Amino acid sequence: RRVAEALADAGRVETLSYPFVGPAELDALGLPPGDERRRTVRLVNPLAETQPELRTSLLLTLGQTARRNVSRGHTDLGVYEIGLVTRADGAAAAAPTGGVYPGDDVVEKIKAAVPTQPRHVAGVLTGRRERAGWWGPGRMADHTDAIELARYVARVVGVDVELRAVEQMPWHPGRCAEVLVDGEVVGHAGELHPAVVQALDLPA
Repeated sequence: RRVAEALADAGRVETLSYPFVGPAELDALGLPPGDERRRTVRLVNPLAETQPELRTSLLLTLGQTARRNVSRGHTDLGVYEIGLVTRADGAAAAAPTGGVYPGDDVVEKIKAAVPTQPRHVAGVLTGRRERAGWWGPGRMADHTDAIELARYVARVVGVDVELRAVEQMPWHPGRCAEVLVDGEVVGHAGELHPAVVQALDLPA
C-alpha cells in the first residue's frame, strides 16, 4: 500500500490488468527459448484461447496496457502495477473427489501443487518526463528515470539496494541494471530493447 501511494504521489498512474498471457506476449518481450519466464502455468479453462497461461512477469501485461494507452494518443505515459505473478513450481497432484475430507496427506499434496505467487511491482514510462514550455525544451524519459523509480520504491520500503549493470532481455544492452538486496537480485530497471519497443508499438 505504501509503494502504491508513493508511486501515485510521484505522478504515476496505477493500473490493473488480467494476469492472462499467451505466446504473443512472451514473444513481444523477446524472451529467449529456455528462459525461466517462459515456464508458465496453463489454465484448464482459459477466458481466451490466445491467453491460456498465467503471467510470470508484470511486464507481460503492463506492456499491453502501455500499448493500448499509446494507441489512443497518450504518449507521455507513466503507469505502474502491483500484482501477483505465477511461477511454474508446483508439484503434480490429483484433485480429490468431493463430499468427504480426503485426508491430511492428500491436503498436503494439494498445498504442494499450488505454484508460488509472489507480489511484484513494475512500471512503464514513455514520452516526455518534463513537458516543453517557456521554462525549456522538456525532457524525454530514459533508463535513468526507471532506475531512479526502482531506488525510490526501495527507499519507501526501507531497504538498501545495490545496482549492477547487466545484459538481459527485454532490456537494451548497456541501459539496464539489476537491483540487488543483500546480494540477491530482486528486480531490473532500464530501457526496453528497441525490438521490444517496436513489438509493443511504443514510442522510440
